[in-house]
Amino acid sequence: MTKKEDSYIKRHKDIMSNIGLFYLIILAFFAVPLLGAFVVVLIKGVTDYRHAILIGGVVVLIIALFSFVQFLRRTFQRIRQDGLAANQDAKKKMNRGEPVQISMFNGLLTFTYGGQQYANVLPYHQEGRGNSALLPGVAETQNQPSDLIVRLKELSELRKQGVINEDEFQTIKTRLIAGSDAPSDDATE
Repeated sequence: MTKKEDSYIKRHKDIMSNIGLFYLIILAFFAVPLLGAFVVVLIKGVTDYRHAILIGGVVVLIIALFSFVQFLRRTFQRIRQDGLAANQDAKKKMNRGEPVQISMFNGLLTFTYGGQQYANVLPYHQEGRGNSALLPGVAETQNQPSDLIVRLKELSELRKQGVINEDEFQTIKTRLIAGSDAPSDDATE
């Protein structure tokens, strides 16, 4: 930027700031007396109509308290209904032998109770390619991609239900994927 352009911009900034200051002073000349008049009228109105203002304030306060009590009553009824529904759901799951998971603070705090023990859920198969974890109720076909997808979905479901933890999930998933990449025993013979 040249010196001439710089002085031109500086001059315009000064003019604009001076114009802004001028309008601020004009506004103050008109606003301060108007504000003063408003305060005087307000004080006069309050002293003349103090009984009406007091009664109106009490009525507004009663309406606000009534609304707040109604809000609290509806909220506690909703909590009670949700709690009863959750309790019934938990009882049904416990009767079926499924784990019950209680989550608070939008999943920040989670408790899991009941269900099957980890040792009984994850049997290990000791033949063929070494220790490869098998999911319960799944056939022994490791080379079919659709079977691998089914097993991974079942494994993910077990993790969501809380039957296995994240470490066990990762270990079994790795073994399943490694087992599906290896050639089958029938193909090597």
